[in-house]
Amino acid sequence: MKKTLVSALTTALVVGAASTTFAAANPFADVPADHWAYDAVAQLVQDGVVNGYSADGTFKGDQSMSRYEMAQIVAKAMAKSDAADNNNKALIEKLSAEFSDELANLGVRVANLEAKTDNVKWNGLIRYDWNTTNYESSEGHRDSQNNTIKLRFEPSITINENWTGHARLDYDVDKDDTTGHNTVSTEWIYAEGVYGKLDTKLGRFNTFSDASHGLVIDMDSATGVEFQYAPTSNWKVKATAARLSGFWTEDGWEHESYGLSHGPSNNNNATYWAVEANYQNGKWEAGAGYHNVTATYTFQDVANFTDLENADGSFRVVDLGVGYAFDKNVKLTADYAFGPSLNDEVWDGASKNAYNIQLQYKGADAADKGSWGVYAAYRQLSPFAAFGATYDHKAGVAGLNSLKGWEFGADYAFAKNIVATAKFFTGKDTLVDTNDKVTGMWSRVDFIF
Repeated sequence: MKKTLVSALTTALVVGAASTTFAAANPFADVPADHWAYDAVAQLVQDGVVNGYSADGTFKGDQSMSRYEMAQIVAKAMAKSDAADNNNKALIEKLSAEFSDELANLGVRVANLEAKTDNVKWNGLIRYDWNTTNYESSEGHRDSQNNTIKLRFEPSITINENWTGHARLDYDVDKDDTTGHNTVSTEWIYAEGVYGKLDTKLGRFNTFSDASHGLVIDMDSATGVEFQYAPTSNWKVKATAARLSGFWTEDGWEHESYGLSHGPSNNNNATYWAVEANYQNGKWEAGAGYHNVTATYTFQDVANFTDLENADGSFRVVDLGVGYAFDKNVKLTADYAFGPSLNDEVWDGASKNAYNIQLQYKGADAADKGSWGVYAAYRQLSPFAAFGATYDHKAGVAGLNSLKGWEFGADYAFAKNIVATAKFFTGKDTLVDTNDKVTGMWSRVDFIF
């Protein structure tokens, strides 16, 4: 959207809110006449449907307006859709379609408009991943190469004005698997209800440690309930109670070097609950969380040859996080989590604490061809404190989250809805006494629809 449209739109909205002679004026004199938003937004302003885009309903004068700020105008129009006439409702629907990605990122519910055309909305992607990690202690690659192709569908179903249904269906193909064992999985299936400032999820969903930007957990296998309440525009609190399936399976952490060859052969499930509080004000953000996990057993139980039939794998993690946006392009985050002590005789070198410090510059936007971003991060992970960490480079040779080192990454939107990402990690495995060096390459291309 051209800058001339920005200044003209802002001026037009101010005039429309203060003058009764708006219809006689041309509020978009600087906008190309063939731009469809010309008539759409001008009509909404003239009819009083739109009267501001900032949080307090005022305008900031002649300034640059991003697509997200434009989406705020559309959001305000959507809020008044029920009172609009049929012509204006059609204009609002058209604008909401144009800025649907920005509205979704702003957390604006568009279910009412979608219901008028289709009760089910489909999103998804085709994804190609290639990655390889070299563990010096194992004298080669644990996975010489990992090549996978994913087809993902994410339907969103409008139930009523308060409830929507969500699902994520994945079909994964391993290019190097000659057995033909491709997998189909249902990652999510849950209902979401929004009543005022309270958001409720019920079913199987992704749970994410917002306070520490995913340092503690980012898992799709949470089956239960999650409540999120935003009492003000600055504060948000969240409570989660769920069952985590496939928690620390044998394949994930069996390793004879650490006495884990006696691990069970079936999936290990866990009961998980957490509470978080997050605050954001301008450029600053901060959060704190408490996480409690009760598993049938933990890797420490197995390593200590505990009676697994009566093992209590309970542990607790506390996490903290802060972030500061220097401007719209540069953001620094620092996250810290601490968990229980590990058995020093078995897990020599592993820390009970985890942290991640990351500097981000810009970031690729799938809707904006040519957009890009880079980041640098230094982190230390811990098997307990970062048991479900969000990062792609996290697992050591034993399969536990025990890596420490630098990660550098970049992403780029080659075309609309086509985004490529690349990452490089260099560091060490804290569970290995000698030859602990670890390096990894990770790459991805997403075709989003």
